Amino acid sequence: MSTDLMREPLTAQVHRAIISYIDQARLAPGDALPSTAALSERFNVSRPVIREALSALAALGLIELSNGRNAVVRRLDSHLVALFLSRAIRTSAEPLTTLMELRAPLEIEAALLAASKSTASQREDLVSLEKAMRDAMGDAKAYIELDLELHRQIAVISANPALLGVTEAVRGLVFESMIRLRAHREAEGLVGEEHAEHARIVEAIVAGEPDVAAEAMRVHMDRTAQLVHAVEAETASHMLRQPVI
Repeated sequence: MSTDLMREPLTAQVHRAIISYIDQARLAPGDALPSTAALSERFNVSRPVIREALSALAALGLIELSNGRNAVVRRLDSHLVALFLSRAIRTSAEPLTTLMELRAPLEIEAALLAASKSTASQREDLVSLEKAMRDAMGDAKAYIELDLELHRQIAVISANPALLGVTEAVRGLVFESMIRLRAHREAEGLVGEEHAEHARIVEAIVAGEPDVAAEAMRVHMDRTAQLVHAVEAETASHMLRQPVI
């Protein structure tokens, strides 16, 4: 046992052990955990420790407790994922870059899967959404909201719940970053280039060309990342120019 683990409170160790058990046993929402007595025997700790660990998991929304019954696994709350990702990203040295590094491979995979799996009605919806985006180019807020919806719809069409879950979890962070990027595009006369990229992605998905869709999304993510680096460089330069009080 490592020194760090030995210093970790027993309840915290059991807390993690129960989470691992839920994952490894593939317990689904609504499935019951073993009894407090069984968990106590399994992890070789007292029942009060088990009850304390279960209470902590219930507070996080991972399980549900009720008198006279075993703890039950709850449906995963996306807000917990969003909270974790938000804290991890916001506390990084370069939050926008960190966000892009998370999004890029997921968005590329989502585009590839969407081009493979889209139905006729989904393709029609994407075409309508792309047209609405084109019509809203001059309205920054409206365009950003439609931009977010496009990426969400691509994740939906991918039929991968994990991709969709992460996309929705970082939606707020992406919205904030898009506002900053739009301001940079306006200042640099770049508004419109991003829509040409979006249009190519939609065209490839609608045409059912996975490799083309993935490449179009990769280009979009790469160009967005370039803008992100420019914005963060501007921010860093501005902070360095601030007077020291």
